[in-house]
Amino acid sequence: MTKRYDETEEIEDVYLNVVIRSNKQRRYFSTLMAVLSILDRDDICAIYQLVMNRYQDETPEGFDKILWGDLIIMFNQIGNDEFWNAQQNWKTVSWKLHSSSGIHTIMTDEGIVIHMLVENKYPLKKEVLSQLLKLKLETEEDSTIALELIRFVKKQIAELEPKDSDGDEKNL
Repeated sequence: MTKRYDETEEIEDVYLNVVIRSNKQRRYFSTLMAVLSILDRDDICAIYQLVMNRYQDETPEGFDKILWGDLIIMFNQIGNDEFWNAQQNWKTVSWKLHSSSGIHTIMTDEGIVIHMLVENKYPLKKEVLSQLLKLKLETEEDSTIALELIRFVKKQIAELEPKDSDGDEKNL
């Protein structure tokens, strides 16, 4: 007997998200990070639009709120001051690139997962950016996107370096 699942349904205390591709193929995932490995940028943008339209007039609850929050941070990096101000407590434990979707993900020791578009500049503090470079970027395949992302992070760190009155970096 085949069981049919709605878009999100609890099964043995695990919530599953269903992705239905244009070819009607169904795949089930428990996290957004798992989905990022098979979706491209257009798919991610479509999911963002669907979720934002779905919750235009109501507030999501449960696991829907987690997906909604992840997408809000990913696409609207500014305006989440409470979230970004908590960075002083973050200790990053992994940094991954999902080349097909153009998204990189950081995970903290407290289980916070942040998905970010590679081309966007997020209000990350110098300490967090430095932690990323020390961790080294994990990726499924060699890509120019990975090298560009590392250069982008290094540039952000340089921009955050304190400058002396002559415009030179201070050695603290």
